Amino acid sequence: MGITRLRRVKREIRVLGLASRPRDDGYTVVGVVYRGSLWLDGVLALRLGGGEEPTRGIAEAVRASPHHPQIRVILLQDEQLEGLRPDPYGLRREAERPVIALSRQPSWPEPPEGIYAIGFELELGGSRLHVLSVGLRSLEASAVLRASTRRGETTPEALRVAGLIAEAWSKQKT
Repeated sequence: MGITRLRRVKREIRVLGLASRPRDDGYTVVGVVYRGSLWLDGVLALRLGGGEEPTRGIAEAVRASPHHPQIRVILLQDEQLEGLRPDPYGLRREAERPVIALSRQPSWPEPPEGIYAIGFELELGGSRLHVLSVGLRSLEASAVLRASTRRGETTPEALRVAGLIAEAWSKQKT
């Protein structure tokens, strides 16, 4: 898949932030749809078994979501995934949306043939982050991250809220 062109990155661009937490013999995965850094629009949740490949399950949940048509970009952050490692390239291909992955240390494999990806560094809220943009140019990815992060913060709101919900849900008794 090539490059997705965002005509203009609006203040209320809809992004999906994904977070996961270990639970019993698998993972709790929570996705939060946010309008920029302003409003929560929706939540999706799923459980993945311990041996289950996460990329396909997450992509299926994203495509089945009523929010899929409005989601412009999927956000990942290694700190919010706690051991779950969805493939950002596979997620781009299977969910049919660009993916922006954030990390303190770059540890991404090379992109497969035919997938546009670029790695770069960005300062958010005074912290330097490594960014992998799959399907978006670095200027557009930077604009999406700035629009979806509150001033002075280092984590986009969709990721922060997804992490809070995943944490609470993973502690619930089954």
